[in-house]
Amino acid sequence: MKARELISILEQYDDDMDVSVSFSEKEDTPIHITSCDSLQTRCYQNLVELSPEGLLVLNNKNQITYMNPYLVKKLDTQDDALFFKPIHDLISIEDHCLLNKALNNLKVQQVDFVSIPINKESGENFWARISMTKIPSSDGSYRGAILTITDTSERQKLLEKNTSDTLDHKVGRIPDHINQLKQTKSLLLEEKATLESTDLIEATPYWHQEKYLYLIFPKKEGKRVREYIGTKKQKVDEALNAIKRGKRYRKICDELADIDQQLRTATFKLDSFLWELAKLPPNLHKTLN
Repeated sequence: MKARELISILEQYDDDMDVSVSFSEKEDTPIHITSCDSLQTRCYQNLVELSPEGLLVLNNKNQITYMNPYLVKKLDTQDDALFFKPIHDLISIEDHCLLNKALNNLKVQQVDFVSIPINKESGENFWARISMTKIPSSDGSYRGAILTITDTSERQKLLEKNTSDTLDHKVGRIPDHINQLKQTKSLLLEEKATLESTDLIEATPYWHQEKYLYLIFPKKEGKRVREYIGTKKQKVDEALNAIKRGKRYRKICDELADIDQQLRTATFKLDSFLWELAKLPPNLHKTLN
């Protein structure tokens, strides 16, 4: 599906609409999809087809009606494989409640966002920030949404080491590394807040007679705590999904603690380095000659 077909879809909703779509982490600097005049025939193609971020359009049943080339490639899929499939097919079942909450919020407000992993065709996944903008309608009814999908998994690669750089280059990169850590922390805090809005369970599932599900919680006051869930599929699925989210939540908390420790260690080492530099004689360059 090409951008001109996206134009046709959008024009079915409102001929002269102006939809704000954020292509950056800054919500205050959106790019606008507007009508193109005869002198701007490529404006949609440049914005949508060549965008370095994912973009898709949902109809009022939350089915995918458009996906730009970047996202098609990112998902390792075919351009029509997900056509009219529910967006829920892109995420794991334990995250459906997070997505549903954001989509329900969108029906009563103009924008919303959620941070969740998105599954690729290969079975791999990547963390993404999904920004949602409701498609406007004259009668106020929900007619679908435009979503931008930003890959945030690159935070794991932010602090690559390069031992061949000179000292001045390494010192010059310090502000960038600190900013990268702060950005990573901000993304993790966003994911943490999203998970905190759902049910989280810290327990180990135990199947009695391979039929009855129990949850074994950490010991409390030396006593083992056990909760009976049963065999009903809905209750079992809810419990198991809450356990998965709980594991992700603990992992995020560990990553946040690690970042704080990195910042504290870096601050201490930098203070020590500056203190050692301060003790060097001011005419050191003459001494070395």
